[in-house]
Amino acid sequence: MRRFSFPGTAIVAAGLAALAATATAPASAADNAYRLTGPYTHDALAIYLIHREAEDSGPEPLTLAEAMEQEIVKVLETGDVEELVVRNLGDREVFIQAGDIVKGGKQDRVLTVSMVVPPGSGDIPVGAFCVEQGRWEGRGSEEEREFSASTARLPSKAGRMALYYRAQEGSRAADGGRARTTERSSGRDDLQGRVWASVVATQSGLGGAVRQSVADGRSRTSLQLSLENAALASALEGYEEALGRLAQDHPDAVGYLFATGGRLDGGDEFASAGLFRKLWARQLTAAATEALASQDATGGPEPTLAEAAAFIDAARGGRPSSRAMPGRMTVETRASDTAFYTEIRRSQGLWVHRSFIAR
Repeated sequence: MRRFSFPGTAIVAAGLAALAATATAPASAADNAYRLTGPYTHDALAIYLIHREAEDSGPEPLTLAEAMEQEIVKVLETGDVEELVVRNLGDREVFIQAGDIVKGGKQDRVLTVSMVVPPGSGDIPVGAFCVEQGRWEGRGSEEEREFSASTARLPSKAGRMALYYRAQEGSRAADGGRARTTERSSGRDDLQGRVWASVVATQSGLGGAVRQSVADGRSRTSLQLSLENAALASALEGYEEALGRLAQDHPDAVGYLFATGGRLDGGDEFASAGLFRKLWARQLTAAATEALASQDATGGPEPTLAEAAAFIDAARGGRPSSRAMPGRMTVETRASDTAFYTEIRRSQGLWVHRSFIAR
């Protein structure tokens, strides 16, 4: 066991798949209080867990993957490439996370915003980007009007940045144009272009990592089909073995940050440990895929816990801008010099999901 000290904070480290440490990070309010452990490492990927005291949050919502597998939720085409419809036919809430990829329809898509879909919701619109080019019809035996599954997340920082800017576009409009960033998109087509470029870069990086093309002959531009590649699945097995049990082994963990090549990349925080445990496998796969695809994943040492905590606090400290969303949700975006932050809240003001992206 090794012991680290920062001003006013004692940090104790122990091993679990790599060196783990614990720190109490500063917080501006009880709702933001947290502590960090880590880094837990495998190859060039480092994970930092976000912990909070457990709270009784009631039944956890289904994930989108669970709900689609059980055919409780329908994700449907609308004829608009940038908007789909979600319909909850069941009696439980369903959580959608920004970055969830849905397979099928006229083109595979990535959903742009997190939300909780209430039971018996009727049709709720949700923003989308294409993660496949050229197709605008059913693929093989897949249904053209609806999507069949959601098994993966967008494994690209550049793509996640486009999701942030899409959320911020709405926030800026709702805020009378006051919200600003130092890097502005030049319009809708520019953001979709960023996503397409990120798909190409991811496919190229993964091809180099597994030493074969990951493009699928059924649709060579489809990110979803590339993420189903058997060689990629084999390459990811070590990450799952080393880091797959982190959420189960830390029952008070509610989120994570990750770093690739010695640089913080981003992460996600959820309202409950139960929801995080259900989603951890998907988060880890996306982070590990991003690490594999990175062209500079052999960089310096992992960031310290103090650096990870400073990143979270800087992200939360940006000037907020918010807007109403379909389904009686609110999205808030913040930008600081080092990070972008998005928070999704229910109509009662209770937050559900927070995301962090390093600039």
